[in-house]
Amino acid sequence: MSYLMSSNAESIWSALAEHALLPFEEARMLPSAAYTSAEVLGREHDRIFAREWICVARTADLPANGDYLTVSIPAAGGGQRSVIVVRDNDGVISAFDNVCAHRGSQLLRGCGNESRITCPYHAWVYRLDGQLIGAPYMNRTVDVSGKPFDAGDFRLARIRLEVWEGFVFVTQNPDAADVAAQLAGLADVVARYQMAGYVPVHQQVDVWDTNWKLLYENFMDAYHVFKVHKDSFGKDGDSTPDTTMHSGSDCFAHHVVVHGDDATSGVAHRDNTSLTGDWRRTVVLGAAFPTHLMQLQPDWLWYLQLSPLGVDRVRIRWDVSVAPEVLADQADPPAYVAELLDLLHTVNAEDRPIVEGVFQSVHPKMARGPFSYLERNVYDFDRFIAKSLTSRW
Repeated sequence: MSYLMSSNAESIWSALAEHALLPFEEARMLPSAAYTSAEVLGREHDRIFAREWICVARTADLPANGDYLTVSIPAAGGGQRSVIVVRDNDGVISAFDNVCAHRGSQLLRGCGNESRITCPYHAWVYRLDGQLIGAPYMNRTVDVSGKPFDAGDFRLARIRLEVWEGFVFVTQNPDAADVAAQLAGLADVVARYQMAGYVPVHQQVDVWDTNWKLLYENFMDAYHVFKVHKDSFGKDGDSTPDTTMHSGSDCFAHHVVVHGDDATSGVAHRDNTSLTGDWRRTVVLGAAFPTHLMQLQPDWLWYLQLSPLGVDRVRIRWDVSVAPEVLADQADPPAYVAELLDLLHTVNAEDRPIVEGVFQSVHPKMARGPFSYLERNVYDFDRFIAKSLTSRW
């Protein structure tokens, strides 16, 4: 595929600026170059990923002091930035650049538990709060003024971190509004589920050959479920009549599906005391812009964190957690989890050829029809993208 280059850059910014002003009734899919242009991806790195909050984990992924994991987030200027997320000896979760302060070596990989962080290159040693406490063979080193080397002068670069509803978010922007303030309206919906207590049962990373925004749009698109997911979510019937769309904000969007009284999945366990009324059988499809997606149910949680690897590839980290009372009530918990994962693998297998196919079809002269009311959240996300890329709000 031939990607749009800089000669048409001005036209895409003008088109996106116009798109940002469209009411829902007049909206269409984003201009094709938004999905194929390297210039657009570059601006996304600088104006979206470098400014917004990125979900990197759940607190449940770091249950013990010393637990850590490493993640890659889209970096300002392009590429990926490796980050350490760690629970220190006081139980505080922090994030640091995964880079030694000495010569830039990557410090940790994957996940695990450590009492100290030791550089694999020159053995500089850091506490879990990022402070350097040891550096062998630096006793002869002095600075230009003659001051002897002091480990106290060095520490890992801290990255701003906040926890929201059990999710760990980081931002590269020191001036970003607090996560709680940005997602207050979404918290009004999801807080009742107490999902911070859901038990992690699976984590996986996949790479799809599509633009990251197309996958994001697909997850929040309630219009395709009755057709694409007829062998998974729709095998017991079309849930479209039970779906209610809600208008989004500049930070989030959501819609809900209320199951019938006879539903066996997506309903609260008898021991669940936090959900009442229709909420006991309500599924929330939520999006925290720009990269966080979740399907929150009374019985389980599925969430995705997206990261572009180019205009045509996206890395998807997806995790599954189960409500504790549901998991505890299973006679065979591994079998229950395996059945749940079979469902979600089927969902992904249904979505992947569609989303990759849309990317292969994107071109400047492609037709773009009006949105169904079931695509309201797609509009919300697209408006966020268009506004972010063409203004400073």
